[in-house]
Amino acid sequence: MLGKLAVRNTKRSIKDYLIYLITITISFSLILAFNLIASSDKVVELSTGMGSFKTVLTFINAVIVFVVCFLINYTTRFMFEKRSKELGTYMLLGIKKKKVAHLLVTENILLGFLAFVLSIPLGFLFSQFVSLVIVKMLGIPEVIFISLNLISIELLAIYFMAIYVLVLLNLLRRIRKMTVHDFLYFDKQNEKKMFRSSKRRNIIFVISLLLGIASLVFWHTRFNFENYSTSENISYLTICICVLIISIYGISATCADMFLSVLLKSKKLKYKSDNLFVARTFASKARTMGFTFGTLSMLILLSLLCLNFSSINKGVYQSTIERSSPYDISIYEVKKPFSDFSEYLDYIDDEYTISNSLEYDIYKEPNHQIQNFFQVEFYDFDAILKLSDYNKMLELRGLDTAQLKENEYLIITDKQYLHKVENNNEIKVLQLSNGEKLNLKEIDTQTYWYAMCNSGRFTVVVPDVYTQDLEIAERHLIVDTKEDTTADYEQQFLKDMEDKFIEVNENGEDVLQSYRINMRGTTVEEQNSMTAMIASICLYIAFVLISAVGTILAVQSLSDSTKYKYRYSTLRRIGVNDKSLFRTIKKQLLILFGVPTVYSIICGFFMVVSMNNIFQILLQSKYSYLAYFIGSLLIFFFIYGIYWIATYIGFKRNINEES
Repeated sequence: MLGKLAVRNTKRSIKDYLIYLITITISFSLILAFNLIASSDKVVELSTGMGSFKTVLTFINAVIVFVVCFLINYTTRFMFEKRSKELGTYMLLGIKKKKVAHLLVTENILLGFLAFVLSIPLGFLFSQFVSLVIVKMLGIPEVIFISLNLISIELLAIYFMAIYVLVLLNLLRRIRKMTVHDFLYFDKQNEKKMFRSSKRRNIIFVISLLLGIASLVFWHTRFNFENYSTSENISYLTICICVLIISIYGISATCADMFLSVLLKSKKLKYKSDNLFVARTFASKARTMGFTFGTLSMLILLSLLCLNFSSINKGVYQSTIERSSPYDISIYEVKKPFSDFSEYLDYIDDEYTISNSLEYDIYKEPNHQIQNFFQVEFYDFDAILKLSDYNKMLELRGLDTAQLKENEYLIITDKQYLHKVENNNEIKVLQLSNGEKLNLKEIDTQTYWYAMCNSGRFTVVVPDVYTQDLEIAERHLIVDTKEDTTADYEQQFLKDMEDKFIEVNENGEDVLQSYRINMRGTTVEEQNSMTAMIASICLYIAFVLISAVGTILAVQSLSDSTKYKYRYSTLRRIGVNDKSLFRTIKKQLLILFGVPTVYSIICGFFMVVSMNNIFQILLQSKYSYLAYFIGSLLIFFFIYGIYWIATYIGFKRNINEES
């Protein structure tokens, strides 16, 4: 009999908590889809960077499992509270508490098992879509078919069992401590206010607000090139995050209650339109769900950061390639006697059509006046490049050439190191080892690329005449080809020209110096892999987090629409028409869904502004982050809005069922 009752109750739960069932089904489906992608040999073989996809995904899945566990635990607890009278009635009828507990566990297992079964075919379909996205990002014309494998399904089953074992053990622990009286009156226990003293509430709000401001300000001070690379920066950022979390929970627990207090004290606001009814309806939520609102705000903030990071990662794609490999092939040598580059050119010419090539030298300036400020280890000279070679490099990239007078020089450096020499009066005049003095014309961060000079983080460009008596430190070859190079060609190049890249270390061992060759095709493939992984994983996390928030609020609202249906029936009896009634419902749902978002969006915006201090050097514009933030908000509110619309439709259906 209890088995039939469990099945009947499960069917009823599906109807009442359809949004919850859909969300956990999709969550399990996404977990399976990404497991299938990560375990696919065809995907891993797409590029060398995809090999780390599985490792990264393991950590990400741990986060997702935690969120899904929180979602299921919260909804299970909420369902338990809603049905506490029903369960208490079973006990009054003589059913033992142990059997009641087994009944509830069976219902939840059946509901979860249904989601698990549905997630397998749905996850298989999702995996095909994700593989298509990855293939498109990698620029590969072929379509990868992801096959269903038993290992991924078993891994999903492990996640499923781990989640439900934890959730149901927690539920059983709660049931064991309860009596019949507790069951019958359990739904009344959450009517207690979190803060009985308005003074205490106000103090907590002010402290939380000050903590939030302090954490965001300190976060901003750490996101600059001077502090970002320091070893202690991670510790400082971790402290900022911890303080911000405390602030979010403090604000979430108090701000809604404060707003209600102000509203209810103002007769002008309180009695305007339907404000009193909406305020009264929302009061129980605001005063008893502070911790829940805090958790939801945290999930929203994390989802916004994931969406923004995904957009920023795609935004830095082209600039990263240009800074890493502006030319199709580049090779350099540091060991004398230098090899003749003609052998390299002949080898390249056998496979590709060479459109342009350039050999240039980096010279040693022993005075190392500039190097002192960059504090680069392993060498004690300034890296010098003559102006004519620099202009030829610019021409190959389609850039305007530079002009220097006989007594001028310029510095080329990465923007992240600009603070080391910018506005520095000690480098206004460069004292060369031959006694000549050159005046600084400019510091250029736009034409810098990583392999321009192996000796450090900067290059000094001087008129050709000043390099005649300097020793050559490095010899470089850059080649542009009509066809696109590939990562496979780089591996083949190293294999066939291995004797050119083998060096014997101090222990007498042969070391392959593969870093002395740079192929644009390899950089493009690696960047494509990184972009594909980060973009897809960030969107994966964001979708699950937003769905979890939407589901919790939807379940709360739809349960209230059934529990307090009499309120809306009363409004109809006193003459409120359906149009006004539905407008009131919209208002209260907008407030409920809006409360967790406000502080999260504010914090998210200031955190992204701070992060832009670092990422702006790789973006097309220093204001690109604004477009990414707006785009992330649009994606967030699109998904969030779907849950709001579904909740509104379900709410209307519930109050109309017996009207």
